[in-house]
Amino acid sequence: MLPKSFIEAIAPLAVAEMHRTGILASITIAQGALESGWGAYAPGNNLFGIKGSGQLQTTQEFINGRWIRVVNGFRVYDDWTGSVMDHSQFLIENSRYTKAGFFDRCKEKDAQGAAYSLQQAGYATDPGYASKLIRIMEDWNLEQYDITAAEVHEEPAEELAPFMINAEDANKMIGFLKASYEASASQEARDDFHRLANQLRKASGQPEE
Repeated sequence: MLPKSFIEAIAPLAVAEMHRTGILASITIAQGALESGWGAYAPGNNLFGIKGSGQLQTTQEFINGRWIRVVNGFRVYDDWTGSVMDHSQFLIENSRYTKAGFFDRCKEKDAQGAAYSLQQAGYATDPGYASKLIRIMEDWNLEQYDITAAEVHEEPAEELAPFMINAEDANKMIGFLKASYEASASQEARDDFHRLANQLRKASGQPEE
């Protein structure tokens, strides 16, 4: 898959997860790209190389100053949506990421700092992991996805136009939110998904529903 196609496929999921969890969309997209080779290698729809039961894979890890081949178990998902959502939960549930300041950096919209926090917390053994994430984010201008609909709508009128979300991109995100809305059993979550969808409609110049 070409990088542009990969970004178009995963960005709506990453943005929706950013609204739900606060994890920067740029980080989610960059990690998915790096870990899966832009979607070319994602057995079991596992975009983020998250280990667990489900399938065995041979990978390379940097241990004791050198790269070695290891066999590990990795999680399996029905689709990329499940992979993206589980990636968020993985980061939330493992306290080492909070301790490394990952969520603080996300709250500050410091994508580069968040990348270094991931490396510090041991997401990957590659000593150049953070630098590779940052390079992907810079090359593909991924931080543009970190501007939330609410932030766009709060900008002064004279500054709003350059940051407006186009309707096509907004509707992709709304489609994901709609699927999450219909799948959720929590009324509170459903209300939140509906609110976020309307924020996207506002930001893209579409009427609310």
